Amino acid sequence: MKKVYLALIGIMVLILGGCSSLPNKVVAVDSYSTHNTFGGTYYLTTNTDNNGLVLQQENFEQQLQYMLSKKGYIRMFNKQEAQYVINYNYNVEGPYTSLESYQVPANPWWGAGYYGGLYGGYYGTTWVNSVEATTYFVKKLEVSAYTKENQPIWQVVGTVKSNNSILRNTFPYLVNGIAPYINKNSNRILYVNVTENPKNGTISVTNN
Repeated sequence: MKKVYLALIGIMVLILGGCSSLPNKVVAVDSYSTHNTFGGTYYLTTNTDNNGLVLQQENFEQQLQYMLSKKGYIRMFNKQEAQYVINYNYNVEGPYTSLESYQVPANPWWGAGYYGGLYGGYYGTTWVNSVEATTYFVKKLEVSAYTKENQPIWQVVGTVKSNNSILRNTFPYLVNGIAPYINKNSNRILYVNVTENPKNGTISVTNN
């Protein structure tokens, strides 16, 4: 009996662990820089169609503007007065499906006995493979800086795997996830944990 309880508890831990660790807070980051810059003025542009969600896109730009201000960049609304052009783009791809295989206990005598099921049917431990299908989306934010002569300076790309296609709730995680890698070479794809404090709403970023 104890063996069955332990097996079932193990399965529940896996299931609950998978739900609580959904990778919508893990941002994959890739970045490069051609030369070091220490902030400056910039003009913000995008090639992404807002699909009628004007206020949402304005909110996205405010988040980017705040993040870039922490890096020493000051937004200008006249392109001629700016040192750089910073272009940002975002999209959501999917849905995709992933398959995960794991073992679960199975009992040929399941359901036998007076009480039936778990209490009367346990007879040894047999394990079988179970396959679970998960649907997910990939959300992407790309931010690139150029000189006024259109020479690239730096670029950073952040992606998040999520169980829904709503970008609004995930965008702050993408912005904060890429922030430490503005104008830096990551040299590889890095995975960073972006977590929000439920008490005060502050967001922290740590390497995974």
